[in-house]
Amino acid sequence: DWLNKYLVYGKSTLQRTERPRVSLLQRSPSSPVVCHATGFFPNRVVVFWRRDGQELHEQVDPGEVLPNHDGTFQVSVDLDLTAVPQEDWGRYECVVQLKGIEDISTLLDPALIRTNRGKTGVGGDGEGSHILAFIFTGVAVLAVVAAAVVGVFLYQKRNDYEKASQTR
Repeated sequence: DWLNKYLVYGKSTLQRTERPRVSLLQRSPSSPVVCHATGFFPNRVVVFWRRDGQELHEQVDPGEVLPNHDGTFQVSVDLDLTAVPQEDWGRYECVVQLKGIEDISTLLDPALIRTNRGKTGVGGDGEGSHILAFIFTGVAVLAVVAAAVVGVFLYQKRNDYEKASQTR
């Protein structure tokens, strides 16, 4: 009886399917565009790039499937677009295939690419906010250091005053 119970529990866990979240990432305009799929289960997934409906094998650097901390998995596949004009990017798409769900296809649209320059690849406004965050952090650190120095200075002055008044 208990064996059947554990088989049912195991079956529901092992046969579960979790849909991946797909993002397009790019570090800089000269770096490859990365199709990143994360949060999927099971780990048997196929991720690839297509151009005009045809699977690409050149210009592509597939990554390995890696575990996430929550028991799901992630994988990234790079696409080198250095020789492709941006006007042709719309011909490319990232495809994620996972058993039990329909294919997830993400068109290579510069507006969807997340970069270090901001949320999008075109005219991202994140760079200015990062600079402001660094400035505010620097000012806060300087204020804490200044307060500590003043505190130490006042503490020493008070101790010196107390010692001088005890010797009188």
